[in-house]
Amino acid sequence: MPLKNFSLLTFEDLILLRDDFVEPGTLAWLLRGYPAMLFPSWLFKGWKGETKRGRDAWPAPMLMALLLLRHSEAGMTRAGALRRAGKDAEWRAALRLPWREEPPREKTLREFEAFLKQPHPDMERPRIELAFEHWTRLGIDAGVVGDAPVWVADSTPMWCFGAVLGTVRLLGDGLRSLGRRWARVRKEDSKTVALEWGEPLLLAKSTKGFFEGTDWADPAARSDVLTTLVTSVNQATECVLASLDEVRQNKRKGLARRCRNLLRVINEDLEPTEDGGLRVAQRRSGERLISYTDPEAQHFRKSKSKVCSGYKIHAFGDAVSGLILSLTVTPGAVHDGTQLVPLLVRAKDLHQDIDHVLADAAYGGMNVRNEAMETAGVKVIAPPVGNTRKGKGPGKEDFDIDFDDMVATCPGGVVTSDWKWSKRGGDDVPMFVWAKGSDESCTCRHECPVHKPRKLKSGRPGAPNRRLQLHVDEHGLRAVRAEWKKPEIRALYRRRAEGERLMREVTRRGARKAGAWGLDNASLQAHAAAAVSNLLVLAKHVAKQEILHRKHAV
Repeated sequence: MPLKNFSLLTFEDLILLRDDFVEPGTLAWLLRGYPAMLFPSWLFKGWKGETKRGRDAWPAPMLMALLLLRHSEAGMTRAGALRRAGKDAEWRAALRLPWREEPPREKTLREFEAFLKQPHPDMERPRIELAFEHWTRLGIDAGVVGDAPVWVADSTPMWCFGAVLGTVRLLGDGLRSLGRRWARVRKEDSKTVALEWGEPLLLAKSTKGFFEGTDWADPAARSDVLTTLVTSVNQATECVLASLDEVRQNKRKGLARRCRNLLRVINEDLEPTEDGGLRVAQRRSGERLISYTDPEAQHFRKSKSKVCSGYKIHAFGDAVSGLILSLTVTPGAVHDGTQLVPLLVRAKDLHQDIDHVLADAAYGGMNVRNEAMETAGVKVIAPPVGNTRKGKGPGKEDFDIDFDDMVATCPGGVVTSDWKWSKRGGDDVPMFVWAKGSDESCTCRHECPVHKPRKLKSGRPGAPNRRLQLHVDEHGLRAVRAEWKKPEIRALYRRRAEGERLMREVTRRGARKAGAWGLDNASLQAHAAAAVSNLLVLAKHVAKQEILHRKHAV
């Protein structure tokens, strides 16, 4: 399959190639003027056009340029991008597409996006990630990052594309969808399947409409609905799974996946009640299924009052230049702190001179700080973990601890060197113990956080038991809290607000909501939006350098 040949240019095509046709510093100007630099041949290894047989294939650099132009306009669809490529002279100049040629079809663009999501044969990483890093490296080599960068890490929600449903609708709508699929593969109508399963819900227009008249505020009524749905789902999935051999092989995978998802909702979302009924479990779980069409999406909280559904974009970059060095997309329930070290490792492969990062409280745990320093050699500047102070009394941080001699002194002046190992979150940590009766000489015994009466087997309160369990990294935690109080650290941290522009540049190009189902599509969309942001920074920098070069030449 050879590549299309665009070497024969008309007079109108030559006008598109003039230097003054596109505005310097724009994305179209950069794509038109530096295609060889932006689109190296190794990046598109395996794309169509490497053989001599078959129909002519569209060149991968042209399709990549079209993808970037599409994401430069927030929310633009593939069809909209293709229509604009057919009429907009600036876009044609950026694509180097002659006037006599029609833009590619939407199917071609879909195939190319699927190609970008696949791992590169030589590097085992998705091509879109490799392309993003290549363009980021071009910006770094061009000198976009100045002498005083402000490195910032942050995350932002990305709403999923699929419909998010509650437990009742997940079961009811999922059952009706399974019935429709089963009818199609069996070449029957829904009425036949409904009679076969004995399930009139399959013929209803909606799940809530089928249970019209239910008092949803009544726990017993809700329990009856859930019990009915669970019984129906178990019978339907059992029937489908037992008869999968009777349908075409290419239809079995989708049917089995829908059955597994229905059973997953029952196992994860429901729990038995005391009277033998069912209710929706009131527990937090990031593994809950929230959408059949987007099963990788998850519920998560951005704050105490804001609940999001979908994915989360994690990014690291320079707040001064606006260049994003590394980016990743995860399901929403993944904690921010777990992604910091992978971001730092990828960023340091591109730019070695990174010694600190400004981040919010989600990155302030000691495990994140220690891993970032040990793995990447980067210091995390973030609010430390909150202390244990309650009210106006002393907290654990008010106890003086000599870690060399392992001696602890309470705020009242009582000293102990008696300690032992104890368990905290699966880790062994030291725990200081004060002798019985030592509280009599303590001036703060009534407010002391470790002054707790023991409960005897008889239920009566016993003598006070004074113990102090330390943090897994108590010494490092105290050092971080002491450093956080320094004015120069607080002044540096105030610059973290400048990093909000990094996420803003990504979300304003359509990455606030996924445009397709699945984590792979969300990752492609976020990387494309971030790449447009970086390329615009590079375009402005290159245009400025060219102007300065011309002035010096004159």
